[in-house]
Amino acid sequence: MSLMMEKAIELKVDGMDCANCAQTITRTLQKSGLKEVRVDFLSGEVNFELVTAEKIDQAVKDINGLGYKVTKRSDLITDESKADIQQSDPKDVRWKFLISLIFTVPLLLHMIFPHSILGNAYVQLVLCLPVFLIGLFHFGKSAWKSIRAGVPNMDVLIAVGSIAAFVYSCTGIFLYNDSIEIHNYLFFETAATIITLVLLGNLIEQKSVLRTTSAIRDLNKLQAAKATKVQIENGVESLLEVNVHSIVKGDLLQVNDGDKIPVDGKIIHGEALINESMITGEGLPVTKQTGDTVTGSTYIEKGSFRMIAEHVGKETTLAQIIEMVKRAQYSKPPIQKLGDKISAVFVPAVIGISIITFVVCFFFIDLP
Repeated sequence: MSLMMEKAIELKVDGMDCANCAQTITRTLQKSGLKEVRVDFLSGEVNFELVTAEKIDQAVKDINGLGYKVTKRSDLITDESKADIQQSDPKDVRWKFLISLIFTVPLLLHMIFPHSILGNAYVQLVLCLPVFLIGLFHFGKSAWKSIRAGVPNMDVLIAVGSIAAFVYSCTGIFLYNDSIEIHNYLFFETAATIITLVLLGNLIEQKSVLRTTSAIRDLNKLQAAKATKVQIENGVESLLEVNVHSIVKGDLLQVNDGDKIPVDGKIIHGEALINESMITGEGLPVTKQTGDTVTGSTYIEKGSFRMIAEHVGKETTLAQIIEMVKRAQYSKPPIQKLGDKISAVFVPAVIGISIITFVVCFFFIDLP
């Protein structure tokens, strides 16, 4: 049975560091008319249905315009490039969370010990500032990109909330520094807590996604890295070790005892016992001889042969299995699709309500 997948375009994108980044790219590409858009921020992969070269160029331009960088584009049928998943490291978010937590805890303690030095406005400002700067850089970057794209994401609300609390508190220090009323205007702990809790959520999310993609990582580890290519020039034969991704259809390959078979193909000379358990689940080796087909990434337990490469790159059986697993993991259930539709209008709605509330209270209601 053929495992060939439907045609699609795959882009590798640098700069994504959270689910909101992926959501911003997804909505931007959907707005431009692309369908079946799937974005994974951990692997940096962006997939969408095969379209014209002009639309692909526009998609690349749109992604780069958001502040990200497309490093590779490929057709699933013709791609001969490396298929490894470049997982992002959650350590980046971890240290941001830990630093934020260290400064946020004392800010919260001032509510338990109100008459301690922690209640001093300037002490709170100093404690909040590192957390605020971390949040401004981490969430503000994503928020600004989404606003530029016209698809504001949840980071916009996080940035607006923390900035509002911080600026309001600084204004309170400036206006009421010598008054007992100053404590009614200090919300530094609110700004810091918003950032710290959302960073914790990001960290949990990254670790969760890393676990769910472990199957893909394990499958990628099964792929052969090197191959021995047989070259014949002027009647002289030589063996050359090459990267498996440089192999093209029709190449003559030498596979020896203990080697992994680099790609799918057909034996033209030789015989070997091949362990195909990674494909079939059968632990006993299978005898293969001249004329038999062999599967890439299985390995020889005994013997050697020469083979002709027939399926390379993403045409190999293992590569197509990996692609099927990816599609299964990236597919969204109906409830998640509904959530995406709601979130598309949630942020603009909240921002709109906030603006209306401010205008009404400031200009039309005389508050005491």
